[in-house]
Formats: sequence, C-alpha cells, structure tokens
Amino acid sequence: MKSSYEKEKIISIVIIAVSVIIMAVVGAIIIINHGKSDETPNNELMPDIVGYSFNEVQACYERFFILEAIGEDYSDKFAEGAILSQDIAVGTPYEKGNTTVKVTVSKGVKPVETTAPVTEPIVTTTVETEPPKVDGPIDNPAAAFETNFPSYALDIATYDLEIPDGRGTEIINELYSLMRAHGADAGFLYYNPENGGSVEYNADERFSSGSIIKAIYARSILGAGIDLSAEYEMTEELLNSQYELVNDEPVGTMFTAEELIRAAIVQSNNTAYKMLYHYIGYTDFNEYAKSLNLPQRMTDDNYWFRMTSRQTAAYFKDIYYFIDRHVNGELMLECMANSEYREMFSAALPDKTVAEKYGYLPQEDFYTLGDAGIIYDDDSAYILVAYVRGTGTNLNTEFFRETAALVDELHELL
Repeated sequence: MKSSYEKEKIISIVIIAVSVIIMAVVGAIIIINHGKSDETPNNELMPDIVGYSFNEVQACYERFFILEAIGEDYSDKFAEGAILSQDIAVGTPYEKGNTTVKVTVSKGVKPVETTAPVTEPIVTTTVETEPPKVDGPIDNPAAAFETNFPSYALDIATYDLEIPDGRGTEIINELYSLMRAHGADAGFLYYNPENGGSVEYNADERFSSGSIIKAIYARSILGAGIDLSAEYEMTEELLNSQYELVNDEPVGTMFTAEELIRAAIVQSNNTAYKMLYHYIGYTDFNEYAKSLNLPQRMTDDNYWFRMTSRQTAAYFKDIYYFIDRHVNGELMLECMANSEYREMFSAALPDKTVAEKYGYLPQEDFYTLGDAGIIYDDDSAYILVAYVRGTGTNLNTEFFRETAALVDELHELL
C-alpha cells in the first residue's frame, strides 16, 4: 500500500503537468492572436464631416486623415468656410494616417440677384482727327486786310483788333516810330488768320519783291499737281550766270522738279527758279494769281514783280492754308522753314518756326530788301510781311529783326 507521501508526490506531478499544458495553450492562443493583429490593416470608418468648419475638422482629425479643399461654392444654409461635400462616403473604411479627403468649401450664402442688371456707364470720347489733305483747290477765306485801304498810308492802321492799353499801345507806337524813320521807303503788314485781325503801315506801296516770288511760284505749281519726279536738264542757256549752278553740279545735270523747288526756296537759287519757269511755264501761276484776285501775271520775258505788302501778305495767307490742307503742304513748309538766309525774321525769333522767303534787289543807287513769312507758335500762327529801301552796301536787316520782335510781342498780347 502506497504511503501518503507518494500520493502527494503523484498529485503534485499531475498539477505541474496540467499547469504546463494550460500555459502552453494560452501562450499559443496569444501568439496566434498577435499574428492575426499584425496582418490586419489599421482601418477606420469615414465620419460625416459635411456642414462642419474646414478648420475645425482639420484640427480634430489631423491624426486620421488629410483635408484638401478642391473648390468653393455658394451655399444657402452653410456659412463661409463650412464643408459642402466630401469625396469619401460616410462609413467607408480608410487607412488611418495615409488618406487624403478632398472637400468643397462654402463661400457663404449666395448674393440675391437684383431685377435690374448692373451696367457700366457709357463713356463717349471725342477723338480729334485732322481733316484729310486735299490734292486740289483749298479753302482760303477772305480777310479784311485784302480789301480795306487806309486813308493815310503812313499811319499805323489796325483792323478787327482790340489793342490792349499799356504795353499793347506802346508796341503800336514803337512800330510807328520804326516805320516813320524810313517814311515811304518802308512798309509792313501783320495778319492773324485765327481772328482775322491785322496791323499795317504803308501797305499799298509797291516794292521789288525779288526772290520772294520764288515761294509764291512754287506754291502755284505744287497746287497744280506737277510731277515732282519729272527730270529737267540744266543747260548753259538756263544758267542765271556762269557761276550760279544748282547744287554745284555741272552743266548737263538732270534735276527733278522737287530738287529745283528745294534749291529755289532753300538756297534762293536763281538758276533753279529759271529752270522751273522755263520747263513748267507760267500758266499755273497766272491762274493761281487770278484766283486770288491779284494782278501779277507772268509772260515770256517777265517772271519778277514789284508787289505791295498787302499783295504779298495775301499770297502768304494762301500759302498758310496750303501748308495746312494740301498734300504738298509739308514739302512747302519744309523748304520755307529751312531757308539758308536767316538774318531777318527768324533771327529775331529763334524759338519759333519761321517759314519765310526773303527777297533782295540791288539797283543803281539803292536796294530793296523784303521778307515774308508765316510764324508758328505752339498753338497759333500769323503772317508777317515787311519791305524797306536803303542805300549803301550794308543791308538793313536790323529793320526786319526789330519789326518781327515787336509784332511777335503784340501777337502774344492779342
């Protein structure tokens, strides 16, 4: 019979064996479950985030998913910044920490449309355009100075001008003193085409116009539409003298009409003027003078004239409108504004554009000197003509500078 000791020993061994078996089973279960946990993704279910603030959802779920706003839209019930839609449906599994949810965000309540549409005010702008240049007759309105004749030629006469007291009156008196120093051997006329006003002294005395006629003749043929590219030969017979060549070119040289016009005005070249007169003729000039009711007429033997200040001013008034309105006006202005002899009007007005033509004729015991021009300021223009007869070898160009300076000051006052 076994002792109690042996019985207790057998029971202990059984208990230990059972414990080992139980621990082995539990350990196996833990290991199996742990393996299954490693194989299962860390998934979550997508919550409903529509209607909540984008910033609040982003702060609350930043460890779970990333919010990306893909657009904005108006909403009738959600305030600005609220989420209007989500691209992952509610309850859909997603991988925590590795998912981006794209949402649309509210721009706020849509504005109420008004029944009257908002329209921009209609703004009308006036664009000033220059009238097109003409290639034919130009409009040359009549002026008072062309028809009025003063009773006393050697007095200063004004037409359609209000001479201001003070400096204006002083200028008129200074002009009168300047002219009276030469008596009947001087004459001038100022004309403002903008207001039709004029000032004159001895304006109907006839003077030898000299080369002033070259500009007037050029205007007549340019207005007649001559071919500026037509060529003409400079022959021995057409030289004004054996030394007066055109542009220092030899006899036999061909010149275009434009080159001859430039030489006749810019350089006051007599041979160039003679060539134009010989080849193109004087019919255009005579028709031109007739249209202005002026008496000068060219013939086979006469293409130089004596003219009054009034007649010269009438021609230059027409040249003023010709420059402004005719297709050949630009050429006319270019030539007259760049004449080489600049000792008279232009010398007194260095800051102005002076389109002028001077004339000089020496005679046996005296000479006649004249200047006629259009003086352009920034926003105005006027015509000025002056003649003087003198003696000696020194030309009285100072007379023209003094006249121009006084007239320009008066023009500024008016």
